[in-house]
Amino acid sequence: MDNRGEDRKGFAEKRSFRKNDGERGERRFECSDNFKPRRFERDGERRDGERREFKKDGFRPRGGEGKGRPRGLGELLDLDNDILHLVMRRAQLVARMRHNGRLAPETEKTIRTAWESKAARMARDNRLSRDLFVLLQSIEPLSREEEEQGYFNLAPSSEAVDIRIPAPSDTVIGRLWLAVAAAAGQITKVVRMPLTDAVVSGVKALNQIGGQLWWEENGDVQSRGGKGLVRNLDKVIHIGDDAFNLWLVIALCAGMPSRLKLTGESSLRFVDLAPLRRFLPQMGVRLTNVIPSQDGLPIRLECSGMMPRELRLADDLPEDFIAAMVLASPFWETQCRLVLPEKDPRLLGQVLGVLSSCGARVMREGREIVVERGEFSVPAEPVVPMDAAIAATVLMFPGFNGGQAVLEGVWGHSKAHGLVEKMLRGAGLNVKYGSGETVCSGKERETSVPAAEVMAEIIAHCPQLLPLASVIMAAAVHEGASVVLPELAEEERHLVTAFLVRCGVDEEDGRLKVSDAVIPGTWVAPSAQWAMAYALCAFLRPNLHLSNPGVLTALFPPFWNMYNTLPHPVLKRRAEKEADDEEKPVRRRVIAQGVYGELPPDTPAGEDS
Repeated sequence: MDNRGEDRKGFAEKRSFRKNDGERGERRFECSDNFKPRRFERDGERRDGERREFKKDGFRPRGGEGKGRPRGLGELLDLDNDILHLVMRRAQLVARMRHNGRLAPETEKTIRTAWESKAARMARDNRLSRDLFVLLQSIEPLSREEEEQGYFNLAPSSEAVDIRIPAPSDTVIGRLWLAVAAAAGQITKVVRMPLTDAVVSGVKALNQIGGQLWWEENGDVQSRGGKGLVRNLDKVIHIGDDAFNLWLVIALCAGMPSRLKLTGESSLRFVDLAPLRRFLPQMGVRLTNVIPSQDGLPIRLECSGMMPRELRLADDLPEDFIAAMVLASPFWETQCRLVLPEKDPRLLGQVLGVLSSCGARVMREGREIVVERGEFSVPAEPVVPMDAAIAATVLMFPGFNGGQAVLEGVWGHSKAHGLVEKMLRGAGLNVKYGSGETVCSGKERETSVPAAEVMAEIIAHCPQLLPLASVIMAAAVHEGASVVLPELAEEERHLVTAFLVRCGVDEEDGRLKVSDAVIPGTWVAPSAQWAMAYALCAFLRPNLHLSNPGVLTALFPPFWNMYNTLPHPVLKRRAEKEADDEEKPVRRRVIAQGVYGELPPDTPAGEDS
């Protein structure tokens, strides 16, 4: 059997052979990082110009472990390389078996049970083996274009910018309005919503429980009314890959009779639902995991609809789930008083604002909240503020090369928007916040890093703004300011310093300084906010390499269209202009007779020519 095709895909094959002296050895076919064969090597031969000798524990270089390297390090690195190639080959096989992006339940169950039976003989920690299986299932193979490109080169235009775009709306607040419209059966429209995977999957999930929502390509998401939530549901609902969609569906369905199976993508298989499993029985809801001993999705919900008069929300519940419970409470079978934890959830103010704008009567006394059931009147086009992280990134562009940036939309009043105002003011930018647009007209003073109290609020309440704060620190260092790295947790400190080093800023004794060192390789952004910050730092050090530009589709899909068309950006790709009817060449009919003479008569059937 010819295995050359598999070898080119990174399959490391071992073949046995007999030596002349009767000993048994191995020959390995090694593969390079680009899945191309390096060479055949026989154990005991030269490697890297060193002579090797046989020992009971394997082959190793003579004269120690080779230039001070720990024992077995080279073998370990080769083994890791082989494991990575096998993981990618497995991802390619799983991708071929998927239909419409998903594996058939029977196929996935067969793969999982076979994995668990084999892992039980090798691993002592069952939870670790299950988590490893979920991670392997979530790996996506690289496309041919991604393999050929390898990275995204960030080299923005050096001209003064002239930006005027509609500001993308906050997708979380937009989904709050859509959830109320779907539950109440009201007609409404939310404009300028980025069509991310979270928004699309959230719309589909709300439609499964009674909503009549659809979206347009320009970002408008509309509700056509309907009868509201459907009681006595018995179906499977796919949540997608966003936890907030999961909290909304559970909160809305927990207060009415229903039987549901909730499925989702890989990240929701790791979400900890143990606090919900302990809390939901107070509401007459039973939550069970489809896969035993796994806390995340898929799960089954059996809801009785028999609600108590008072619910005490535990402190260990996710804060976004608590906010979703407040939003869903007026749509339950009976009215219920909610007792909140000591700390208010971050979205509570936005939820109460949405309910009040719909005409709901909200009564709060201390930690107790009651939202009376009644008729709702959802505005035809509710006001949704712009996303704070995206708006701050766009408003930062004039600070590097000058120019102007105008965002059409409403500036919000949340804590995130307030922190952005403080950071932009500290960065020396001239920003004016109007009723219908926000304008940044360049810098008016030198850049200063965010104050210590601002950094503390960002870390505690708005970690999505930490990348923007890192960009401001890098810009201040490049302008010659003396900057001290703020106090951060170990994980956050490692992430910030690794980001700053690639942006030409190094740390020495807690202080930041400009560095000329070039870090080889590309950078993998851990989130969409970090990818946008990396794109801003390309103004400080051009030709930065980003290996996962697609991560921005989870936050603002048109960002790269805007970035690549600076200084006069457009959000849509420029379509090729089709020629008008007048410009198209006229088709002419050519008659062959008279040019080539008369054609010969047809041959009678059955006669040979």
